[in-house]
Amino acid sequence: MHTAYLLIGSNIQPKSNIQAALDLLRKSCSIVECSGIWKTTAYGSSGPDFLNIVVKIDTTCDRQSIKAEIINPIETQLKRERFPDRNAPRTIDVDIIIYDGEVIDQGLWDKFFITVPVAELLPELKDPDSGRFLQDTAQEMIDQGLASFYANCL
Repeated sequence: MHTAYLLIGSNIQPKSNIQAALDLLRKSCSIVECSGIWKTTAYGSSGPDFLNIVVKIDTTCDRQSIKAEIINPIETQLKRERFPDRNAPRTIDVDIIIYDGEVIDQGLWDKFFITVPVAELLPELKDPDSGRFLQDTAQEMIDQGLASFYANCL
């Protein structure tokens, strides 16, 4: 069994698209835990605000299979479109942040839309470069107004 932390975000009908993504995810793996839903400004674009949530899943899939068998079908079903602007508004975005204890997305340490929801589930995770706890970095981001609590897990 493998454990992964997935970031799910949307800024086009975000509440309904995140709910749909969670429903689809539950059909293909076990959701062990989820963060609250956090509202953040769009990163790298002037689009509408995002809602973001992190889920911890247990799966028999290896990392590549998660992308091919779980993430891609969810994004396709929810009509995710890819544009040259990687930060364009989207119906859904699902990314692997941590897989079997390995940080896959280094944005974990400095991108508020990742840091804040992950810190809710892994507050004592330490940045290998600075030695800071993730919860401390996340709290600074919250204090700066980069993320605000929106709702409990759907």
